[in-house]
Amino acid sequence: MIPTPRRYAAALLLFSATAYAAPKSPAQWHVKALPVAAKANTKIAITVSGQIDPGWHLYALEEPEGGPIATVVGLTEGDPADLLSVDESKPIVIDDPLFHLRTGFFRSSVDFTLHLRVDPSAKPGTNPLHVLIRFQSCNDQVCLPPHTDTVEVPLNVTR
Repeated sequence: MIPTPRRYAAALLLFSATAYAAPKSPAQWHVKALPVAAKANTKIAITVSGQIDPGWHLYALEEPEGGPIATVVGLTEGDPADLLSVDESKPIVIDDPLFHLRTGFFRSSVDFTLHLRVDPSAKPGTNPLHVLIRFQSCNDQVCLPPHTDTVEVPLNVTR
């Protein structure tokens, strides 16, 4: 079959879109620890764990000025809880050859524990929390632009 200009253009567009598609995120997130149930206006903790692809790393919650973009963990507006603080796994701290600064980062995995207060007006039943994780991932040669992943966490609110 001889390709027509229309088929050729469609194939070229498909190839171009595939060639320039955003790369897959090098971190995959899941809920590691979640309370079975929580009452309104109580404090709870939720742990979100990230599995990081081999050869990649992402940075700690605090980084020096002029260095990599620090990871930020938060909730979306309107979620049935307020974020009080976030703890992280102990980062690896080295003199980073990409930034020529001392930085903290995670290879293979990381845990973020979110300390929350359930909203006093949260309705009983399952209410979704939307944990936002914004991070920059790098390998030994390149850093990807910052990326935000959302992890939906079911929160069972009781009376």
